[in-house]
Amino acid sequence: MTNKEYLIKSLNGMNLSDDDIDIILVKAGLDGDADLDIKACDTAVYKRFSVILKGTMQNVSEGGYSVSWNIDAIKLFYNALCNELGKENVLVNRPKIRNRSNMW
Repeated sequence: MTNKEYLIKSLNGMNLSDDDIDIILVKAGLDGDADLDIKACDTAVYKRFSVILKGTMQNVSEGGYSVSWNIDAIKLFYNALCNELGKENVLVNRPKIRNRSNMW
């Protein structure tokens, strides 16, 4: 299996074109035809998640037919990827610590 085949299969169902996969590969400096490097591919997806979000943020409605994306599922996918790679999840709102000592 090649890097490109892996990305196509692992990102199946996220409305990404071959061009989107190629952009992820190019920006990560990966050869799409090279033998699979899972960690490098997963890291490329993590770093270029904006390309994936671009494809899934489109809600299409035409003639009684509608396509919408489950953004919660996308966030779960990204969270799982972050956990696998040991990277920070930048899509989650982090709680902010505020100084409330003046309220006492």
